[in-house]
Amino acid sequence: MTATDLNRTFRLLTYDALASEAMSTLSTGVFLTGFALALGASNFAIGLLAAVPFAVQFLQFPGVILVERLRRRRAICTWSAGIGRCFLIVAALAPFVGGGSSVAILVASIAVYQAAAAVAGCAWNSWMRDLVPETEFGRFFGRRAAANTAMATALALAGGVLVDFLGRMTFAVPGTSYAGLFLVSAAIGFLGVRLLSITPDQPMPPATKHTPMLPLLIAPFRHRNFRRLMAFLASWNFAANLASPFFAVYMLKSLDYPLRTVIVLSTASQLSNIAAIGLWGSLSDRFSNKAVLRFAAPLFLLCTLAWSLTGLAWAKPITFYLLLGIHVLMGIAIAGVTLATGNIAMKLSPAGQATSFLAASGVVSASCAAVAPIVGGLCADFFATHELTLAFTWRGGLQDVTVQVLNFHAWTFFFGIAFVLGLLALHQLSFVEEAAGTSSRLMMRDIMLEARRSLRGLSSVAGLLRIARVPPWIGRPPRVKMERAGVARPNDAGDRSPSSLGS
Repeated sequence: MTATDLNRTFRLLTYDALASEAMSTLSTGVFLTGFALALGASNFAIGLLAAVPFAVQFLQFPGVILVERLRRRRAICTWSAGIGRCFLIVAALAPFVGGGSSVAILVASIAVYQAAAAVAGCAWNSWMRDLVPETEFGRFFGRRAAANTAMATALALAGGVLVDFLGRMTFAVPGTSYAGLFLVSAAIGFLGVRLLSITPDQPMPPATKHTPMLPLLIAPFRHRNFRRLMAFLASWNFAANLASPFFAVYMLKSLDYPLRTVIVLSTASQLSNIAAIGLWGSLSDRFSNKAVLRFAAPLFLLCTLAWSLTGLAWAKPITFYLLLGIHVLMGIAIAGVTLATGNIAMKLSPAGQATSFLAASGVVSASCAAVAPIVGGLCADFFATHELTLAFTWRGGLQDVTVQVLNFHAWTFFFGIAFVLGLLALHQLSFVEEAAGTSSRLMMRDIMLEARRSLRGLSSVAGLLRIARVPPWIGRPPRVKMERAGVARPNDAGDRSPSSLGS
């Protein structure tokens, strides 16, 4: 393959990633939650919708079999993604069915959509493992994540303004504005399928012998170090997803914020994510993914616990600003956690066995992540009628002074519980072994130096323009270095995550 052909391939993969991210932005997250609430969904239904993307990840095991048997990863990606995205149109029709069945149709449509994405993502992960050099994981996926986040930020703001504008109009059917967003999402998704279909495939080497499926599927569970990694990822995903799916519900229902306010806060989180992803990617390559997790994961947990402060009486006048600070710090933390957990799973997967190892990691993590919001939805009604308060009272003088320190009620219970479970999950990380790395003190010094350099750059007009402008590599392919054998290895490629193919 010539350098020109490779550059065209990189552009197609980049545009596909952006199309998939646009589709995902309009059909998941805050918009999916708002759609469900507009249809009158219960707490359990909200939890079920949050669990669906994770619950269907067991289909990665059939995906492994498809990849190993057919060895045509592009065809598997294209057909699976195309079939799944047809059900976004079905979801858009849910409000017009009427009655209680509209929520059931929405849940079922999203389930099929995400199930097809899981199969497509299995082939996609294996493809990316062969395309991207191991030494470029941090920088490559960091740049890809930054471009996707920029796309998601702009589109989320536009979608939020549109939904609020249409919400002031009177429609005969509730949820009509969200149905329109889902139709647009489906159209963009089909564009992504088209881009996938014309992208040159990376052929898999022919199988030298027939490999029994059972040993292939259980191999990750026999690998001691990878088994420890799966234990950490499973416990971490349970803790994180016990609370995070309900952040938007909490703001829309408990705090009674309009959708545009929720979108603004989410945008602040995404902007901080863009600003931090390059830092985490550089530190990941320079030190290790495990070292990144030691700093990013505790920051995420502290932000989760800080959500409980928004329920305190004395914090009501500053609740919005408190939430703004939480979203900014959480965006920084999520950038590091997402990048490091994905990279460490790929790094610890043995060469030639990435398909089964990454599928096993995805299924185990997703199973725990799927259980968490269902448990949260089932327990929501119980915690809604209970309260746990911790306060300090100063007696004496003219009057007594009482200051509430903690006040757990309704959703804030989950925020506190998720914090405790997250600390337990971090203990599992200490047993995982990863090559390279350095001392925490040295990495902290580098974090402070990088942060100081970034803040200095952003303090000027030129620095602000740097974060606002579109990265030039989106429209221009990266340079291609030719290997000795005459085959080029890409410095950039498309999306690697299952979610980008359908979630």
